[in-house]
Amino acid sequence: MKKYEAKIGKIHWIHFEKPNEEDIKETDRHIKTHPLITKELEKESERSKIEDYGNYIFAVYHLHIYDTKERRPRRTEVDILSSKDTILTFSYENIEPVSEFNKDLTSELGGKIQNCPQVIYYLLQEINTFSLRQLRHVEEKVNAVGTEIFKKSDRKLLEELSYIKRDLFEFGIVAASQKSTLESLLTVGGKFYGDQSRIYFSDLMGNFSRVHYLLETLKMTVVSYSETVSQIFQSETSEVVKRFSILGFLTFPLILYATIALQPTVEPTLFSSPAEFWIYFGIILMVVIALAFIFRKKKWF
Repeated sequence: MKKYEAKIGKIHWIHFEKPNEEDIKETDRHIKTHPLITKELEKESERSKIEDYGNYIFAVYHLHIYDTKERRPRRTEVDILSSKDTILTFSYENIEPVSEFNKDLTSELGGKIQNCPQVIYYLLQEINTFSLRQLRHVEEKVNAVGTEIFKKSDRKLLEELSYIKRDLFEFGIVAASQKSTLESLLTVGGKFYGDQSRIYFSDLMGNFSRVHYLLETLKMTVVSYSETVSQIFQSETSEVVKRFSILGFLTFPLILYATIALQPTVEPTLFSSPAEFWIYFGIILMVVIALAFIFRKKKWF
């Protein structure tokens, strides 16, 4: 359990990391909340949202953290409980952008913040910048596939592309909730804090568009790479099937002839002499060679 706290003029910000029962009780001493909100702060929420309760607003903002060990993103969240002069935030694990925001408050941001909308603005801006960095992990994997795609097109590339699709799908779900929350913040927050706050929340939407643009670009790139690899595999498979078909066509007469000629027979025999067998065999072989020459010339194999 960790706690950050900062006072900037009349603004009071407290962050609770992995809040326990005592932290929840302290919350009520700063902002008197509905029992349902208090209960919700005990654990992570399933959906993002922002709601106006008259004397305070409550927001759940989801984000992704890329797990380098598992090589996949996982979802986490920051909850925001804010009155006109107090902001309480909550996370359920250590989140880098919150730690960075705490450091910034004691340095360059200290002189810039004058009200609660600015605290929310700079905190969510830090989170959106972090989300963009997390998405760069997926971009690196996409670029690696793009480098290898024309050097080799094996099943490992298809497997890697399937993992990337999974990551982008999970990023996309959270990005959609982030966009929805920011749009609601512009409406709900603008009403709660006043029109002067709208410029900050509107700028957050513009800041988030970089995340959305990179995500959509990566989705299109991965789809293109998947189609390319599939086409290469289909082409290689068709080539193999064609060559085996031609090989089967060329060798079938010889196999059929040898099968008939060499099987035990009753009188009269198929050939009057061994020489006759080899004569017919030579004729069939010449036909096969001629066909092979024609197929080769037409580049069928």
